[in-house]
Amino acid sequence: MGECEISDIINLRGSYFGIVNPLQIFDRWLHRYVHSDQVRLNNKELYVEWTDRAQRELDQITNPLIVEMQLYFSCVVKKRVLFHQQVDFDTAAVNEQIQLAFRSVESDACSPEVFARDFPEARELNAVSGKMMPNRVSIDFKAGVWMGEFGY
Repeated sequence: MGECEISDIINLRGSYFGIVNPLQIFDRWLHRYVHSDQVRLNNKELYVEWTDRAQRELDQITNPLIVEMQLYFSCVVKKRVLFHQQVDFDTAAVNEQIQLAFRSVESDACSPEVFARDFPEARELNAVSGKMMPNRVSIDFKAGVWMGEFGY
């Protein structure tokens, strides 16, 4: 039998409680969520926070950034944060630069390949949207890409 370390037995890096990359911790320390606001969306208060990097990019664009928080129901439930320039659904203005929307959508396919590649939408689940409204969303702009996460 070969030698094995305790971290191999416990599998710390692959577990839910895995140790994160120290560079990610340092990056988060350098680029904190220093801007914040609140908005009422679907009759619930939502806390919005964003970094200085995001604010610098927001200052460069002319139209408001539309942030869609989405619960995507397929074979699994996936939380997604999508960024748009324009949409055909209702949004709530956080300020002049940020608009938010929360939608629950159902997939029209349960194929892992189609799900991973296309995220096909069959219909919006309005009843779910009202009951599962998040209470916070975080926005960042890193390496030329908008990033976000929301939680309860």
